[in-house]
Amino acid sequence: MAQLFENLKRRNVFRVGAAYAIVGWLLVEVASVLLPAFHAPEWVFQAFAILVALGFPITLVMAWAFEITPEGIKRDQGVDAADSVRPVTGRKLDFAIIGLLVVALGYTVIDGYVLDAEPEPPRMATAESTAPEPTRANTAIAREKSDAAQEKSIAVLPFVNMSSDPEQEYFSDGLSEEILNLLAKVPQLKVTARTSSFAFKGKNEDVRSIGKALNVNAVLEGSVRKSGERVRITAQLIDVASGTHLWSESYDRILTDIFAVQDSVASEILDALQVHVGVAPTRGRPTENPEAYSLALKAKAALGVFDGKAARSYSLKAIELDPGYAQAHELLAFSYWYLGSGGMDPAEARALMFDAADKALAIDPGLLFARALWESGKKEDYTFHKEIQAFERVVAEDPSHAEATDALVYNLLIAGYFEEALAIAERFVELDPLSASAHVDLARAQISNGRTSEAVASFEISAQLGLSYASYLLGNLLLLVEQDEIAISLIESLMREKSQPTEWVRKLVVGARDPETGQAHLDRLLPQLEIDVVGFNGDFYYLAFKYLDRFFEKIFEIGIYGDEWTSAEDPIMEATIFRQSGFTAHSRYLKVAEAQDYFELWDERGAPDHCEKLDGQWTCE
Repeated sequence: MAQLFENLKRRNVFRVGAAYAIVGWLLVEVASVLLPAFHAPEWVFQAFAILVALGFPITLVMAWAFEITPEGIKRDQGVDAADSVRPVTGRKLDFAIIGLLVVALGYTVIDGYVLDAEPEPPRMATAESTAPEPTRANTAIAREKSDAAQEKSIAVLPFVNMSSDPEQEYFSDGLSEEILNLLAKVPQLKVTARTSSFAFKGKNEDVRSIGKALNVNAVLEGSVRKSGERVRITAQLIDVASGTHLWSESYDRILTDIFAVQDSVASEILDALQVHVGVAPTRGRPTENPEAYSLALKAKAALGVFDGKAARSYSLKAIELDPGYAQAHELLAFSYWYLGSGGMDPAEARALMFDAADKALAIDPGLLFARALWESGKKEDYTFHKEIQAFERVVAEDPSHAEATDALVYNLLIAGYFEEALAIAERFVELDPLSASAHVDLARAQISNGRTSEAVASFEISAQLGLSYASYLLGNLLLLVEQDEIAISLIESLMREKSQPTEWVRKLVVGARDPETGQAHLDRLLPQLEIDVVGFNGDFYYLAFKYLDRFFEKIFEIGIYGDEWTSAEDPIMEATIFRQSGFTAHSRYLKVAEAQDYFELWDERGAPDHCEKLDGQWTCE
């Protein structure tokens, strides 16, 4: 053994092995960065790493069997000991190893402390800015990395449709959403909401970059190939930190067994994440009718783009095929929720929503979101407190439920629970960082808590994510804080995007600022603008320029009834958020609160942030 060790040492096998190990490690590290940047498939990196590993024993054998001499490479047996230059070669290898170690150490330092350093958060715009500053949506929300590291988290990317029929796109999207919903029911697991996960649909980005943007530990991706009644599903779970595969599987099933496939996939993902919950997440089959299920997926897709009419149509067709399909009735109820704010009479929409939710619950009493819609729509024994509690139960079970979260934040803000709304909105953005509506909810909550400059930044992010309504709200906020030039520029730009007239914007703002004639100016101008500008609602401008008496007259003209849906509710909610206007401090605010049944809510749930009860009487601000 001693002689073998001396021979290995004499033939520089140890030195060659050390040099190869360092070079091989550097090559693998560099490849792990460069290959994803060029969107190389995962197998390319795996093949490269295997080739590097296989080269190690081959190099050791070559070092043992051959020697480099001034006359070239010769077999060891053919070199006389007196003519051997192995000592010189050994010293050269020593210097080479030292140099390679320095390079490796430098790479480690740069990779660990420079490249991975937390980027400086984007500068948030303020009301004093001259123009909104573009901000990267995926770095706008500051988070504690230590907390994220301790929390198991996953993003489910939309499965790729590999079918020849592009109409099957809704099927692959629906499968992704169903798996996401199953995983979201596990309390130990943080699941990125659908809006943010689906923002990467069709984009050829590195999975690790996506995972970092969504602040998750793991990413699930896959594909669906559907042919007739058969479907092949492939799924793979990727660790974000290393880019390695934690788990992968393929399923060949007939379509009628698709729900069992979804359950088994979700269960195996949980095992791969080492989340021990005692039992796998399961649910009963929502319908045995594949066509009805397909229509429900289409209804969900329509609701995702706020198309209440299409969602209603798809839901009704699904119900016609399977009257016992509870989730289809729930989707129908939610389509009326959307239509109640535009597209049909609010009172009629509410009645139809209640009827659809009631039918859903008769089939499946466990549908929490249908229960919340039912509480919102019923007339007998209705209380605002019960409605809020119903939405709270949905969000408690599924914090990434976008629609329920949005409704809950809306209700908390209009009732004055500003700090609670802010906490929920912040969590909403954390789970759905690329959701425009989540950032709007956050901005509204920030405004109500006096964090105006942060709200400006949140509105900007929402607008960059494609929600033009956020630009409108930002313009209103800037008018309220008297940043007129920025507001005018923003609103004019928005009008041009919508092919609407723009000359009215400056005329309205300049005239409304005159303390003597401003209110009369709005009285003359606003009715005509509601005719000339599509979707224009002028009531808010009385609030923005602090003509509060006229604003109250307007909302009382519309009608305020605590147990009815009316078009006055949205202006009241916006006015409550924009507390700088003085709305909640006005003497007539308590009449609004009483008419909206807020007194009953405050007595049952506790005092809101802006009011208190003294000697049996509520006083606000």
